[in-house]
Amino acid sequence: MGRVALLAAGVDCLYFVFFLAVDSPWLAWINVVSVAMYALAYRLARRQRLRWAALLIWLEAFPHAVIGTLMTGWDSGFHYLLLMFIPSVILTNARQKARAFVVALLVFLGVLDFLARELGPLAPLSANALTALKWLNITIFVTMFSSLASYYRQKIFQAERSLHAQATQDALTGLYNRRHFRLMAEQELARCNRTGNCASLLIMDIDFFKMINDTYGHETGDLVLTSIARTLKQGVREMDTLARWGGEEFVLLMPGIDAAEALVVAERFRQAVAQTPVIFSSGEIHCTLSFGVTQLEAGETLGATIARADRALYRSKVTGKNRVSSE
Repeated sequence: MGRVALLAAGVDCLYFVFFLAVDSPWLAWINVVSVAMYALAYRLARRQRLRWAALLIWLEAFPHAVIGTLMTGWDSGFHYLLLMFIPSVILTNARQKARAFVVALLVFLGVLDFLARELGPLAPLSANALTALKWLNITIFVTMFSSLASYYRQKIFQAERSLHAQATQDALTGLYNRRHFRLMAEQELARCNRTGNCASLLIMDIDFFKMINDTYGHETGDLVLTSIARTLKQGVREMDTLARWGGEEFVLLMPGIDAAEALVVAERFRQAVAQTPVIFSSGEIHCTLSFGVTQLEAGETLGATIARADRALYRSKVTGKNRVSSE
């Protein structure tokens, strides 16, 4: 809203200079009032009083375009600026209200055309000045409409990225979520079955995580999750898929890695987490991970692969934690 107010104020400054140049001082000074209104709208927007800022912008822009049309004539192109209201109305109102506005605007433009031609220009300009004003208005309209379209396009892309992140990422750690991991793993399993390539799966569980939550609180527990997720993410390849599996568990899919190589990778992760303390307000916590490692086998389901990795993880847990087991 603030940017719109500044842009519109700049346009009115341009009109001020133009009308002074074509020797129409009365028309020029009208734009001083417009600049003052936009300055106030900008201040309101900065104070988050957006409804009042929008109202003030409408109260300036709409009458200004109408007055400009009646004063300089239909051929001056001031009426093009009224079309700028259509995108904002369509995007901020229900379909029926937006459609009613468009119809009302078309009727209004018809009436304005009739009045402008019947009354004649109330402050006529020379032919050259009128032509220059028309192309100035067309240029302003195209520039502002293009800027508005670019702005809405950027917002749409931001919304799409946000929705995609919500659908695929874990909100706390920023890793992929369980649903997206399953999708990626199913695709990789199908590829392995088709090409005969190998891939491995790691399931990791934070040791004594419940005790950490009970001792230090859930906020510190969340900090442990994000810290370990960051450590793990630093060690994965671009082609790997790392996800939060649920609670204090993580899962990693590694294409092109067989079981022996996966054990080496798991051991490297185990050491990295054990050697990276989690720093929090009251000190630091040294955390460890237990691992279950398995290789995807041709012809089996993803559920069978995960179950095998879970059994290996369980063996790591019951045999002392902070270790790597495979199956």
